[in-house]
Amino acid sequence: MATLPQIIDQQLQHLLGRRAVWFIDEGDRHLGVWIEGLNLDLAAIQAWGDRVWGQWPESSITSLGIVVAAPSQPFPYWAQEWSATSATDASAPPAQIAAAVPPDRFIVCGLGTLGQFCIQSLLQFAGNRLAIEVRAVERHATIEWDIPHLRERLRDAILMGDCRQDNVLRAAGIDQCRALLAVTSDEATNIATAIVARRLNPTVHLVVRSGRDNLNALLQQKLGSFVALNPTELPAPAFALAALEDEILAAFTIEGQQFRVLQRQIATPADRFYGFPTYRFHKRQQRLIAIKASHPSPSVFQPLCPNRLFYHWPPDQVLQLGDRPIWIERVESIKPPAPPPQSQWQRWIEQVQSCPARLRQSWQWIHGDRSRQLIFSGLCIGSSLWLLTTLLLRYNVEGISWQKAFTAGFILLLGGFSDVFGGLEDDPIPPWLLLICILIAIVSLLFILGVLGLLAEKLLQARFDFLRPRPPLPTANHVIVVGLGKIGEAVVRLLQTFQQPLLVLVEHVEEANAFPELPVVLGSPIEKLSDTRLETAKSIVLTTADQMLNLEAALIARQITETRSPPLGLVVGIYDPILSSDLHDLLPHAQPLCAYALAAEAFAGAAFGETMLGLFQIDQQTVLIADYTITAGDTLVGKLIGEVAYGYGVVPVFYNRHEQLLGGEGTQQCLPSDMLQLTVGDRLVILATIQGLRRIEQGALAPRRSWRLWLDAPRNTEVALEIGNLITKITGLPLPRSRAFIEQLPAAITLELYEQQAYRLAQQLQNLVTLRLYPWVKN
Repeated sequence: MATLPQIIDQQLQHLLGRRAVWFIDEGDRHLGVWIEGLNLDLAAIQAWGDRVWGQWPESSITSLGIVVAAPSQPFPYWAQEWSATSATDASAPPAQIAAAVPPDRFIVCGLGTLGQFCIQSLLQFAGNRLAIEVRAVERHATIEWDIPHLRERLRDAILMGDCRQDNVLRAAGIDQCRALLAVTSDEATNIATAIVARRLNPTVHLVVRSGRDNLNALLQQKLGSFVALNPTELPAPAFALAALEDEILAAFTIEGQQFRVLQRQIATPADRFYGFPTYRFHKRQQRLIAIKASHPSPSVFQPLCPNRLFYHWPPDQVLQLGDRPIWIERVESIKPPAPPPQSQWQRWIEQVQSCPARLRQSWQWIHGDRSRQLIFSGLCIGSSLWLLTTLLLRYNVEGISWQKAFTAGFILLLGGFSDVFGGLEDDPIPPWLLLICILIAIVSLLFILGVLGLLAEKLLQARFDFLRPRPPLPTANHVIVVGLGKIGEAVVRLLQTFQQPLLVLVEHVEEANAFPELPVVLGSPIEKLSDTRLETAKSIVLTTADQMLNLEAALIARQITETRSPPLGLVVGIYDPILSSDLHDLLPHAQPLCAYALAAEAFAGAAFGETMLGLFQIDQQTVLIADYTITAGDTLVGKLIGEVAYGYGVVPVFYNRHEQLLGGEGTQQCLPSDMLQLTVGDRLVILATIQGLRRIEQGALAPRRSWRLWLDAPRNTEVALEIGNLITKITGLPLPRSRAFIEQLPAAITLELYEQQAYRLAQQLQNLVTLRLYPWVKN
């Protein structure tokens, strides 16, 4: 009686004849068929597979897989599977935490906007599989809930009281608490709460809202397990990079190494990335982390988790028109070239050309402050009276010269009435002229000298900024920053590192004293917005503390640039989460950013013990830069960096091994290799979403796919050893098992791998040995 492989071989000869060759791989109740050929009728092959699967009972085979590959290629371009495996595993409810394991307890002190977002992020971090308790402490009885239905999600009652008191923290369960988040609006209260909590529980992890860098560093040394975060500085990169609307999505530095996250829209076939295979992004100084594909193509390497932010594309994908790849790269610090020396004549011409702009800037500066307007008016009136007195004396007093009339007028303005007319006692002076001079002296004493007093006050306060020339307003492609609070100042500094032309709009010039090199428009943002050259600007960043002012200015800016193409970029600082979610309909293409919502995800990640180095956004998803130090019992111990990246959906960007690597290789690696294995004491910095951090906390690796690797016999022993080493490095298979497999070649082995690992394995091996790699239905 013919066996199943023999029957399939006969049917394939009838179906394909000499147009293809095939290989039948019979495993444990699984049958795999590898077909090599070009221009094959895939629909006919699938229909044949349906017939084969239908005529054989489940007792004979539990799964059938058919793959089609081009001749001499290591992996297929089409695959189809039939399996009788029940869906029990897929439909089973997620595993629940055993009732005997006590849940982790977190205490959040302060239920302002930041505190509420922290609670929401903690609950989101936990999900359904991680048991946590969140106890909230608030000093004020009246709580304004900014996040709808958040109160109902808290299982325990809110504790009312001062979080600095021992009895309040004990009632919240500080003795059995994993982490305490002190996020009130008063930094002194937060720090005092942390000190009291450390005294009551020496092991509790402390996360504090504080912007005092020196004090925070000292407290970290004294208290231990202490993290201080500033919610007004953490979101600044997201605001700055959203304003660029350029290829750069993020820029940060780790241990002196600079990294950038970039994106690029492939618009024309002449683009250097058009037709670019995605696997070629995987270099020593560069990694592809995401793709927004306009025309996704089917692939046998399609990941099982395509909805993640990172690693959601098949590794054999080729970039097409409309695709937008996003990648990270390490860059060297490059100083801008020094400007060429200018001659004295060139500098004089530039100064003359900048005179109109300086005059406009001076006029704006004068009208930016009430006292300056008064001083300017007094100087104008005084100069007018001086000129009037000089003319009256010269033409109405006989024998007086221009010089004496000029001097007498000035002395009269300074209150020297007796000095002027005492020296002119022998000259005939008309009575009306004497009356006018008396009035001028009175005016000078009552008004002009008072103005000079204000001027002296300004000078004593060292407000000489108006004497320092500022550059003229940029003409095009500039970013307008409205408001120079803490976020605004951080945004300006970040944009300056990219050498981006800037213009600052503030109500008072004193706000811009920290940036004397920037052009400034003074006045109300609503009234002066039209003076910022919106028609030619790249974008506008609204970071004032008044979200209604930000919204009004955004609407005005959109109205002024309504007919512009491309539209003006709008980055709007919002503090109300409800308003932030509704602005997309009101202001299409605008980017409303809620500073506290962005910062809260970093606070939540820090509460679970990770160090947050920063954050930014990709497609309106917050990406955290998390710093891990691997400890015993950690979910990262013993895993390959490739498993961490593809299994947890994160991007490793910096690796520091706690001991020297074999062969003298350095302990630090930027964008480390997937083949490195993590051990206790190692340091790993990753890019991750809050979901990625949660998966690491839970140890919830994404499912791997089963792959069948068939290898022909190697050419010699040295090649065989190299093949075994590669299999171990890329897959994590123990070296003895790899070498045992190599000794049996030609043979096939089933491996559990992520799609990127499988593809890289085939790429590394295809230059050494003939191979076939294809999906294998897992029984």
